[in-house]
Amino acid sequence: MALSHVILHVGLCSAIARASESTRFDLQLRLVDLRGNARLTRGFRIERGDDDAPKIVEFDIAPGTYGLSAVVPKYGCSASDFITILDGHDRSVNETLASGSPRPPKTLLISGSSPQSFLYVNPTFVLLNKNTSACNKPTVDFVPLQVSVENDQDAYYATLDTNPSGISGPVQLALRLKTPTHQYHYIRVPLPFPPSWGGWPEMVHFDVTQGEVDDLATEPVNTLLCLKLWETKVHF
Repeated sequence: MALSHVILHVGLCSAIARASESTRFDLQLRLVDLRGNARLTRGFRIERGDDDAPKIVEFDIAPGTYGLSAVVPKYGCSASDFITILDGHDRSVNETLASGSPRPPKTLLISGSSPQSFLYVNPTFVLLNKNTSACNKPTVDFVPLQVSVENDQDAYYATLDTNPSGISGPVQLALRLKTPTHQYHYIRVPLPFPPSWGGWPEMVHFDVTQGEVDDLATEPVNTLLCLKLWETKVHF
């Protein structure tokens, strides 16, 4: 299994942002696997510079899902997160340092390979009230959900809050894609939500092909689509 190359964009915390342009600071980066074994431990010497743009560090690591910790001890800033590296894909990751020692949120990670055009359909995930959502019926009764999606040239990476407010009954997760007419396609993602939580995020691999995106052109919009071909691509 080949190593993947990761480009990490590190946003500055307020304490570093206030420092002079010539300031240099030490960033301690650590990635651990599901068993708590350190798979990467590295230090980076970074110059503050003359702007607040994120600073870039790079490293290679084997594919997998990791708990990431980035710490700047001198300024009391850190970032904590979970990231997935797909086999055969390099990745760009964005993290922002904050004061204190934040804990990573309880999350569901969904990622997979995707065509470059996937970026232009603004992929995201939504929650629907399962009691009022049925296959091939209009999408109604949305439940608030915090989602972040990062798109690379050949893959996407989504992080979902698994403890959203407003859930009073069963919900249905769906992938939402924007159409050229500024409407939406909704594709059912057949997995339980919220997932069980055991201290490590649930991980779902969900590949998307150019053909699957193109085929949506003939499907109805603003409707919950239960596409069998897409279903077979989802697994834990």
